[in-house]
Amino acid sequence: MSIRSTSASRRSFGAALRPAILVVALALLATCATAGAAAPARGASAAPCTATATGAPWSYKGQKGTAYTVLGENGASCSLGTKWLKRITTSHGTKSPTGWTCLASSGIGECQIKGGGIFEFTPKLKK
Repeated sequence: MSIRSTSASRRSFGAALRPAILVVALALLATCATAGAAAPARGASAAPCTATATGAPWSYKGQKGTAYTVLGENGASCSLGTKWLKRITTSHGTKSPTGWTCLASSGIGECQIKGGGIFEFTPKLKK
């Protein structure tokens, strides 16, 4: 029987990642419950979009980087998400575009607007 050791930083990142994923999942569920009745965000396309952008440095499972994948849904603009990504990831979600509410922790997060638009971001991992 072998025993694998895990570095303290990997354990702490994993411990921080689990609650962050739970918060994002709960926020998504709350948004999905009201998205059907909500109007799409003003001035944005209703089609989902994806983009790659640079944000605060992250580290996960031996990988490090500053590249993130941004996903825009329910009319949220990927261009807005990419423009704000560096500020949002650096501030851990305390800075956000006017009218948007953001949650960010350990390299993942989401921002949503009252009208139903959401953009999410995750580290862009190498395969």
